[in-house]
Amino acid sequence: MILAVVLISASSVQAQSLTKDEKQVKKCWKVFHKKGQDKGIEKLEKYMASQSWSSLLAYESLVAMEYERYSSGTNMFSGMTLTVEGGTEEESDSLTQAFQEMLLGLYENRLINVCRRGTMESTSYTADVYLRQFLVDYNPDTLVSEKAQSYYDEGEEYFGKEDYEMAAMNYRKAFNEDTTYFKAMLYLGDSFWASEQYDSALVYFSTARDMQPNLLEPRVYIVDALIEQGLFYRAKKECLDAMLVYPGHNLKYKLLRVLEVENKYLNERRVLRNFFPNDMGNEDQYMLETSFLWGDYRAAKDDVSKYCNEDGIIEENGEFEDRYLEVYSFRKMLEAHPNDLPEHLHFADKMREEGYLDSYVFISLFHVDIYPQFKDFMSHEENRVKTLDFIEKYLIEPV
Repeated sequence: MILAVVLISASSVQAQSLTKDEKQVKKCWKVFHKKGQDKGIEKLEKYMASQSWSSLLAYESLVAMEYERYSSGTNMFSGMTLTVEGGTEEESDSLTQAFQEMLLGLYENRLINVCRRGTMESTSYTADVYLRQFLVDYNPDTLVSEKAQSYYDEGEEYFGKEDYEMAAMNYRKAFNEDTTYFKAMLYLGDSFWASEQYDSALVYFSTARDMQPNLLEPRVYIVDALIEQGLFYRAKKECLDAMLVYPGHNLKYKLLRVLEVENKYLNERRVLRNFFPNDMGNEDQYMLETSFLWGDYRAAKDDVSKYCNEDGIIEENGEFEDRYLEVYSFRKMLEAHPNDLPEHLHFADKMREEGYLDSYVFISLFHVDIYPQFKDFMSHEENRVKTLDFIEKYLIEPV
């Protein structure tokens, strides 16, 4: 589905209606499919490097290409076998596994870094989904019983055959066998969704959400189901609650769709950057040291280094009030330039003055690199209440 969105329906769009950017991206896709994945990606990256800021289309396409290359590598390397000359079968198996993990790690790291760029330099919703899946989501079902797993696997087979009634029956059996089985409950709801029984789907999606409140997937399903039924007020509330779990671009695009009904939109006043957030575990972040504005942002790492862990969480001390590296870094930069801030940072400075800088950083400027700080911040009820107030008061505006 993600790839289908990304490919801009190029085959169905008349050539004369394409913009210059669309034409260039389409050429890169042509090379990707006809001359090989590496050449297509190389051509697209070269084109993007020639732009001051690459388009959302370009980033969505780059992410899609990288994911396809990662998937191809996964399939290719999973079947390879290495042997140790004169060694045992166990030694050969161990060598094969280590080599597979190394190669797959290279492909995975490249995909993740492209996605990190796409969500920093652009608002790539596809990149956002992959980052969440690779770096944030977890599997809560590692200890389910074998019988429950067997029912679940049967449900998956029926779902793949579009026999949603039998799929639902087996997912239900899996859950009844093990009432902690999150995915069985989630995909039981998905079976009813696929059968266009949205009321029933909502019941099971909501149960799955309550079982694992820190996972975004059931919340997204709930929003989709509510939109499908035209229940936009409830969809808006679910969207806002989900923003406190993982405020990625994918969710923000859904909120934009919901707000259209109220003739409103989400004006998050995001600041696009071509560098990653401050990271206490990365000693090579020196490229901004001589930069106007951002040199002060980067230097904030040194200020709090003795109090800050690698996640960017600052322990209580008598020197700094901020608890989070990213918030402190922005505060230091803003306060260092009281009279010469560029216009695109005026809103951030206003939020500093009004006591919402932390909510602004964690919602409007969210990036997966600061997720541990975001998660800690949202673990406190007063911060969740404050952040919902911030979104309603400052980000949601009339059209």
